[in-house]
Amino acid sequence: MKARERVALTIGHRTPDRVPRGEIYIDDAVVRSVLGCATVGFEERREFARRLGLDIICLTPRYPRESSGGMPDAGPVGWSELDRWVRESDLFVFVMLDGPFGWGARLWGYERFFSALVRESAELTGLIRAVEDFNRRLMEKAVGAGAMGVLLADDIAYRRGPMAHPDALRRHFFPSLARQAAAAAGRGVPVFFHSDGNLNDLLEDIIGAGFHGLQCLEAAAGMDIGLIKEKYGTRLCLWGNLDPVELLLPRSRRELQETVQALIEVASPGGGFIFGTSSGLIEGVRPENLQAVYGPGC
Repeated sequence: MKARERVALTIGHRTPDRVPRGEIYIDDAVVRSVLGCATVGFEERREFARRLGLDIICLTPRYPRESSGGMPDAGPVGWSELDRWVRESDLFVFVMLDGPFGWGARLWGYERFFSALVRESAELTGLIRAVEDFNRRLMEKAVGAGAMGVLLADDIAYRRGPMAHPDALRRHFFPSLARQAAAAAGRGVPVFFHSDGNLNDLLEDIIGAGFHGLQCLEAAAGMDIGLIKEKYGTRLCLWGNLDPVELLLPRSRRELQETVQALIEVASPGGGFIFGTSSGLIEGVRPENLQAVYGPGC
């Protein structure tokens, strides 16, 4: 079974030949450490994906430098080698888009953004609408270039729970997220949501917004994938949950394989689960740990 079919079946809550694999982010330093190469380009990233048996590539956007304090022009925004991943690989290609929490911190700084959030100001409403309009234009561009899925990434929670009161999120953020999810679905592609932190109080809202799946599921923040699978597994495709610490710290091969097997056993029955870490593969990953988790090709 080819990767794109495997992922599509999984998102549709059907059972593929095996659990698909995907990472939201892959640092070039990890590619260099595994391949032993000096530089990293498309060929090296594709070979790295082949060695890990990945089924998904997730591309982060390249934004122009902001100069006015407002949202940039969507025209120059792109995703590195999107066309090549579509034409020269069998991987299911997701493109990432950032949400208003990320843009608010980037454009205003955390203090101003969270002050506007607490006050639920008109300034906040304007930012949310601007991000929504910006993302809708980027979706059109990405899907037109062959992207097969959209990942809306916005860290709206931390380890104890949501960054803001859930009612405030429901008034301001989730209606916009729902319109964005509908825009992606209207273009015929699945749309996932990503956030670090404890999202347990917001899972019904994420489902209600129309997302096909949720990426991250941070175990260290209390996201119990077994309970989430039991309660929401027929309505959300779950992607991630492996703590990146398992790849960063000394672990025996047996420990890692047992951890992975336990995760797959609880999360994969009935489809609707994509294996991966909650954060992506960041610099400092131990190649021997990666090999134990992903297989002999690493």
